[in-house]
Amino acid sequence: MSSDDAAKQQELKYHERLNIAVLSIAKIKELIKSDIKETINAWSKDRDVGKQAWHVVGPAGVGKTEICYQIAEELTNHFGKLFDIIMVKAPVLSRDDFIIPFPVVDGKSLKFKMLYSDFVPEYVEDSYGMFVIDEFSRGDHTLQQLLWQVQNEYSIHQYKFPKGWFVISIDNPDDSAYSMDTMEDAAGLRRQLHIYTEVSPIDFLNYAIAQKFHPLVIEFIQTHPEFLYDFQAQLQGSVYANPASYEKLSDHLWKMHLNGGIDFNVIESKAAGLINTHMTRMFIEFAQEKKDINPKDIFENLQAVKPAIMEFKKEGNNSKLGQLMVGFCTYMTTSQPEYKQENLRNVEEFLLMMPIDTAAIFITQIDKFDRTSSAFKYMTKIHITLLKESKRYEKEFYDPIVECGEGKLV
Repeated sequence: MSSDDAAKQQELKYHERLNIAVLSIAKIKELIKSDIKETINAWSKDRDVGKQAWHVVGPAGVGKTEICYQIAEELTNHFGKLFDIIMVKAPVLSRDDFIIPFPVVDGKSLKFKMLYSDFVPEYVEDSYGMFVIDEFSRGDHTLQQLLWQVQNEYSIHQYKFPKGWFVISIDNPDDSAYSMDTMEDAAGLRRQLHIYTEVSPIDFLNYAIAQKFHPLVIEFIQTHPEFLYDFQAQLQGSVYANPASYEKLSDHLWKMHLNGGIDFNVIESKAAGLINTHMTRMFIEFAQEKKDINPKDIFENLQAVKPAIMEFKKEGNNSKLGQLMVGFCTYMTTSQPEYKQENLRNVEEFLLMMPIDTAAIFITQIDKFDRTSSAFKYMTKIHITLLKESKRYEKEFYDPIVECGEGKLV
């Protein structure tokens, strides 16, 4: 490869260089969990299929580590027995933390016996678990070489892992602001199934709602899904907003909420160290001044926010209208609020207020969901109901979108 070709290759994003799939963190979780279940089920049917070592790559704080614990918990519930997890942090470990030669006298001979640390799964028949290597590519080369054996052979030196143990390694991409020590060669690449995770506000909000994050955090990201991950701040080397930092912010809000009330002066100081000062100012303004149009208000009380929406339209502020539409779709697909006739009329009127290219976001956002997902079914039901009940909706919203080539939603 020429120097120019090498430079162009380096400019590509990690997933582009490796030519691998890009999925949301929720889809990756289901992919890994299903593969483990299918592998174990195949063994129970006397088909000795091989295990798959996974390599999950994605931005820091997106939830890669968290899904491993979720997978272990959900597989424990599925199989009705412990599905254990051992997670090791490659940057703070060395090869000697895993395996140490220990001198022993055998008769008249001095031999060395290998001692294995408690990082290594204990060999117990019919035991199950995941061995997770966090920040694999930030470990030194000698450690990576040992861990490659783990990924390829499910063993360390001559010690074999229990058959029911699976291996997952986790990495941040080397196209971002991380200190990496990546050993990418043909042998290293073939050992794992590589997959890249993108930042997904929908996944974050589904998790946040299920875990009962503080309502201010949920509403802020529903209104501004574009604020979930601050890539620009990250590249500048400053504190940056990400899903993990919003979870910590939620904890701080709940602690104050449950102990006398939220002091936003204190929250401002804390949040700045989690999501940076710029993002904190926007969060505080959202929480205190309610200047932003909350998507929930569009659904429940459109007339109260209609003047502000019409002002954006009068100004030709399509960027703001587009953000509002994305925020509305994000709120609807994550909260999936129960609706009455008046709510459907609010949805209809809101969509008809929008320029057609902005209104089309409503359709394109729905189309991104898996057809079996609850979000797709929920939004499709609203769409079909409006089509059946409102000729105006069909004539002024649906038909123009079809004419623009967006296609039908059925």
